[in-house]
Amino acid sequence: MKAEHLEAGLSRILAAPSPFYRRRLEQAGFTGAARSPADSWARVPPTRREELVRDQLDNLPHGTRRFADAGHAVRAGISGSGDDLLVLTWTAADLARERAAGARLLTRLGLTAGMRVANTLPGALVTPGSLLLGDVIEDIAALDVPLGAIENEPAAKAAWELIDRVQPDILVLEAPQATRLFAAAPPAERGWLRGLIWLRRGAEAAVLPTPPTPMGFEGWQRTWLAVAEATSFVAGSCSASFFHVDEGSIAEVIDSVGGGAVAAGEAGELALTPLGCDTPLVRYRSGLRVRAVGGACVCGEAGTVIDLG
Repeated sequence: MKAEHLEAGLSRILAAPSPFYRRRLEQAGFTGAARSPADSWARVPPTRREELVRDQLDNLPHGTRRFADAGHAVRAGISGSGDDLLVLTWTAADLARERAAGARLLTRLGLTAGMRVANTLPGALVTPGSLLLGDVIEDIAALDVPLGAIENEPAAKAAWELIDRVQPDILVLEAPQATRLFAAAPPAERGWLRGLIWLRRGAEAAVLPTPPTPMGFEGWQRTWLAVAEATSFVAGSCSASFFHVDEGSIAEVIDSVGGGAVAAGEAGELALTPLGCDTPLVRYRSGLRVRAVGGACVCGEAGTVIDLG
């Protein structure tokens, strides 16, 4: 956790301010001088989703998290439904931050300029309303090939017609869509298909279907983690199947009951703080059960490493 990130983030919460988090920082004893940022950070209670929902319902439409100097919201989406519905909004600066995080993460997963990247994400959205995958692929200078949601056999057959015509290097998939897509795969060798990237949205884990022999796939597979309330680009898996957290977020493994830190190697809940957002989110309880991997990852990559198990 970099001291300059803590200093800048906590200072902006007090100065801009963000009323929701200013109250929490003051309760934790941070006034900009009374305590060190690191000491105060550990005292700030992790943020629960129900707190965000309640704050938003009491202060429609956005709640009180937004910074007073934040830009105008330019895109909206939702997470949850009914009484648990949380409206998510992004400024132009937020979306630029997300695109930069996405370019870093997807490049680390194997995307490079000039590649062709097909996806079956509904509406090509990573998290509801937040970001078109095509925005990131465009920034990487790769070709975006949205296949549409694979809701039935005719949609799967149409997707394969486009796949086999364009011959993408990489497919971005989710488990339910992929099951229907794989079932409709025409028998063929597809040496041009280098890899599969599986999108996992938050704590909703799923058993990944195995590419069938008729699909003709012999490449690599990686998983990309998104948490709608925090960021579309949390972490990506490496060749050793551990997850490397994007440098644009602070990730902590905390006790799922009390919220305190757990030792490296012990299991706990992933708490996320995306950096540089106009609507801050501090130590957000993601609901994900993870384990911090101490030391360097066996794959040789640096950064914060976690194991989703």
